[in-house]
Amino acid sequence: MRTGTPSPAAIAALAFFAAVLPLAADPLAARVPADRAAVLIRGEELRRSSTGREAAVAWSPSHPLAAGVQSDLRAEGPDVVVEALYLWKKPRSAAPATELLTVYNVLRAVGTLQGIEYWSASRNTMRLFYEESWRVVSLEDRTRVPDQRVSVVPPAETFTVWQKDLSFGGNLNRLDYRTAPDGVLLESVNLTRMYYKFVPMAAPGALKVRVLVLNTDEGILFWAVSSARAAVVPGVRGKLEDSFGNRAEAVFRWFSRNVEEAWKTL
Repeated sequence: MRTGTPSPAAIAALAFFAAVLPLAADPLAARVPADRAAVLIRGEELRRSSTGREAAVAWSPSHPLAAGVQSDLRAEGPDVVVEALYLWKKPRSAAPATELLTVYNVLRAVGTLQGIEYWSASRNTMRLFYEESWRVVSLEDRTRVPDQRVSVVPPAETFTVWQKDLSFGGNLNRLDYRTAPDGVLLESVNLTRMYYKFVPMAAPGALKVRVLVLNTDEGILFWAVSSARAAVVPGVRGKLEDSFGNRAEAVFRWFSRNVEEAWKTL
């Protein structure tokens, strides 16, 4: 990674966050209702799914980035929506800007997803999730790009990744990052057609996974939303509904493990 004089974009990002950066994180109760907050503080997860005409989110945190997810989902009209809420409790607090940068770099390190496991309900055992996961130059150029840390949280960022899933094979996905002074929204969308056992499962752009992390006093709120338009393929809707929740849990465990390690340096 190059070092030296900050670029104009980096200087602009610094000025932006300096102008709006909070001095402290908001309480969890400002983001989710008290009953859900109590469940999360106890270390439990919240998970729900919906399909067909009822496919929608119901546990959206109170935040502009979450409102954008709701709006996008209404426009997309998915057949399956699975959402999950978790809370990673901070071992100690640091400056909110430092905490956000730490969280952003964890979410940006897509190479660390390689090798994670999830619970396969159909096989009743833990199974490898991503056999391969790394950033590439573009959809057309699959040259591998190593993970790199950033020193400033950008307002937005996009890049392409190659990920090989044992269930759905190898696919290229686009990752879109959007940030706020107290949170990061990561959206993943498939750029290539996805298959399950040689059966077409999702056309390009039909499967999306969104992860919103919000900084609160009690910890990092983690909201995962998986959605797909796949009703035309027999059996796919049930397969997705069953697996999305367990995969969201696997991603949260990955996030928790890496952010806990990163937090030691704060």
